Amino acid sequence: MSRRNEFYYVIGGIFLVLGMHIIATLILGILAYIELIIASQYNIRFFQSIFVVYFFGIGITQVVYIIPVLLRLKRQAKFALMKGVIIGAIFTALLNGGCWIWLINLTS
Repeated sequence: MSRRNEFYYVIGGIFLVLGMHIIATLILGILAYIELIIASQYNIRFFQSIFVVYFFGIGITQVVYIIPVLLRLKRQAKFALMKGVIIGAIFTALLNGGCWIWLINLTS
């Protein structure tokens, strides 16, 4: 594989992580919204709390869907795409950690 193709696969892996974040946020948001509508009749607050934990702790909770993707890419020997997924996950964790540090500094 040439250097140019590997670069495109790494960028593709980063965008794959971004897409997985968007899909996970949409799915949990829709489930939390449906639960909010149903909660007027029943006392259910399961997906709403999961959505809040996911949204504010995405740097940690992304492990749930990043590790299976990495294992599958390793099995398929797509190492350049795997590098991109790892870079995207680290970038997400660092951004999430930076936002938490910023929030703590604002409130103290």
